[in-house]
Amino acid sequence: MTTVLAWATLSICLILTAIRIPSAVRGENRMMFVLFALISLDILLSIEGPYVLIDGWLGNFNLGNLLLRFLLYGTFLLMGIKVARAFGSAGGERAIRGPIGLAVLGATAVLTAFFFFSMDTRDSTVGLNDLDPGPALDLYAALGRFYPGYVAVCLIPGIWRSVRGSGPVLLRAASATLLLGLALLTVSQVFPLIPPTNTWLRPLINYSAALATALGLGGIWLSKTVASRTSRTVI
Repeated sequence: MTTVLAWATLSICLILTAIRIPSAVRGENRMMFVLFALISLDILLSIEGPYVLIDGWLGNFNLGNLLLRFLLYGTFLLMGIKVARAFGSAGGERAIRGPIGLAVLGATAVLTAFFFFSMDTRDSTVGLNDLDPGPALDLYAALGRFYPGYVAVCLIPGIWRSVRGSGPVLLRAASATLLLGLALLTVSQVFPLIPPTNTWLRPLINYSAALATALGLGGIWLSKTVASRTSRTVI
């Protein structure tokens, strides 16, 4: 089930990326194209087949997982700034790109690299699932969840105001979908509490969060496009 969800999520993200190509070529809102491309790459590196292939090119010691972590940090930094601005959340933007937010990002990145290189990571294994468990692996995994969760918490208040507002139905629906994706990211912080018999919930939550986030971003872009065209028609 999670494999199907993973490939479905990747397919949708690739479609959203392709849709943004003409606008990016014209120089219109290229950041959305970059975001969808980054999300697609993040998901690609989380799927076993592509991950094993790419990690093999990188030396077969799970450097692909470290690359995925840093790509995710970059994705959420850019998305956080873009979404905070779109929803007029000055506080959310400061929390992400201000001194505190950049300090959180920097510390997370440094500690992620430290714990990765402190482990024996030989032999490619998607999600590092086959590595020997230990404190370093647990902390490395927690750091990978922490920064996306931090950005999600910074964005949720501004998006919630949009959901409860009186804006266009499409915008509110897209905002609610994005809110769902970010809420699922915050839920991922409690993964260590999930019993070993229910570990299948982890990829289900992760891919559902990615899918909802991508669809929410796409819906927000579509709602603004529709609103812009309607405005031109009225004028």
